[in-house]
Amino acid sequence: MNAVAGRRGLSPLLWIVIALIVLAAIAWLAGAFDGWRGRGAPARAGIYVGAFQVCSQPTAPIPAGFDFPQPEGTVAQWVQQGNEARAREHGWFVWAGLNSATGAGPVWRTWCTSTQAFTGEGSAAMAASHAIGGRLSLGARRRAVGGAAQAGEDPISFPVSPVYTLPAAVLNNPAYQQAGCIRPATSGIPAALNDGPTLESNGDIMVAGVVYNDSAFNSIRGQNLYQPATLERMLPAPGQQQPNWPRLAANSVALKPMMWPVPQTGYWALPVWDNLESDNGAYSGFEISGQWRRAVAVSAETPAAGTRDVSLLTNGGIALNGAPLGPNLYPGAPVHSIDEFYGFQPDLASMTPCDRAILDASSYWAYNRPFQQGDYLIVVAMHIMTREQADWTFQSVWWHDRPDAGPFAANRPDIPGAPGPWRHYLMTSTYGFQGPPGPRGPQWPIAYNPYIELAANHPIRTNCMNCHHRAAAPGEPPPPAPSPPWPVGSYEAGRLMCGAPVPDALDVYAQDNAIFNSLLLVDSIWSISDRVPVSRSGAAAAGPRPGASAASCPSAARAGAPRRR
Repeated sequence: MNAVAGRRGLSPLLWIVIALIVLAAIAWLAGAFDGWRGRGAPARAGIYVGAFQVCSQPTAPIPAGFDFPQPEGTVAQWVQQGNEARAREHGWFVWAGLNSATGAGPVWRTWCTSTQAFTGEGSAAMAASHAIGGRLSLGARRRAVGGAAQAGEDPISFPVSPVYTLPAAVLNNPAYQQAGCIRPATSGIPAALNDGPTLESNGDIMVAGVVYNDSAFNSIRGQNLYQPATLERMLPAPGQQQPNWPRLAANSVALKPMMWPVPQTGYWALPVWDNLESDNGAYSGFEISGQWRRAVAVSAETPAAGTRDVSLLTNGGIALNGAPLGPNLYPGAPVHSIDEFYGFQPDLASMTPCDRAILDASSYWAYNRPFQQGDYLIVVAMHIMTREQADWTFQSVWWHDRPDAGPFAANRPDIPGAPGPWRHYLMTSTYGFQGPPGPRGPQWPIAYNPYIELAANHPIRTNCMNCHHRAAAPGEPPPPAPSPPWPVGSYEAGRLMCGAPVPDALDVYAQDNAIFNSLLLVDSIWSISDRVPVSRSGAAAAGPRPGASAASCPSAARAGAPRRR
């Protein structure tokens, strides 16, 4: 009775105060929740909403429970015993661990990018670093020096690849021009985009990135490997080799994610690779519908089911050898939800102009409109390199609508603590296991990512380790080409060096192979080769080169066995 009487005794003003306090508390909790989501919490299974952060401090490591890192001796034992199943299982664990959630998105999204790693000190160094950004895809596509290593074999790279004309709405955007995002057309090379602090221009629909964990990032910065003078001091004399080339720290991780734009409403084509065995001796990237014969219709709609007629390359501006590409039509494509992908719904207001320009170009090429607030970027592929052994481990994943079928689904473990849709991806890996011998001796097996290698103008017959072990400086020179030309011998094929053929895209070769004469190895990190503008003229002024040794021509027996690094 007294309690009831007490409640009845509350004044109307006090009730109003209590109501306001309750409403304020509810509003605060709602705001806190929205802010938490905005800091990278997944709004859907693997889709992160809000600011597209990189280089968070502190960065997040791959958490315990994901099989990383492994001692170098353990990895060596897998290779020596031919235990590919254990190596593949390890690769799956690493892929799942990279996507563990943090307050700023998945683990790998907290790491620093190549733009941060190769930002120079001083105005001249910064200008050089900025100018070379955005050319990485062009450099990769130009590495077609020479020709086929043997009659009937593919070259290391095909000589012709698609040319994407920068959309006028991007090229003429005043904000992008003022921010220095546009690289003007020069020497017959069309206008292109410089990289942003977060994203890299891939020169096509895909949006790229290169990301390093702390060990890799600190190795690059701590050894000044972003400075041209550092590498120029280490260059060997012409015709010689440098055995004391720079190494990154143990357990370094380098990633190359590839992302695809998806509008927030509707159904949109994503070509799917069905593991064809032949590229017909020509470029076979996702634009070639004769090679990529199917597509799925990706959608953020709920529910995402059934089939839809979708298309790609319907807006022009993309050509191969002068002939327009597209339209590519995919009637009755099965619908798949973006929940089957890792991805992002970025807050465009938080992004820099150059990152925005890359998103807009990608969206114009795919959908003839700019990337809009509420649109998505889905992860379609990722290269994963770990320095758990001196030769690095290589695993590469890509999304597929039939993720449990075929050899690239093998050895996927059950990881109850792994978040999100990591099981919707296929994986290839190469740790140094050898395949059937080729005409010149031992070969590594075919290992490639269809969204990355094929779009970079490489053939199907290629191997990640074979490619990355060739990384050396000087790299591809910026246009116009210098005279005399810079040596790019590590990527040449179809000619003789020291009386023996240059290794093709599968051959096992040593790190003292004659292809590295006059060059400086950079520990399998192509971004060092591509981003640091090393020149011979700079080497002449950089002072003595420690440890340079005369080059030798390895015997056939030595050339076939890789030296442990």
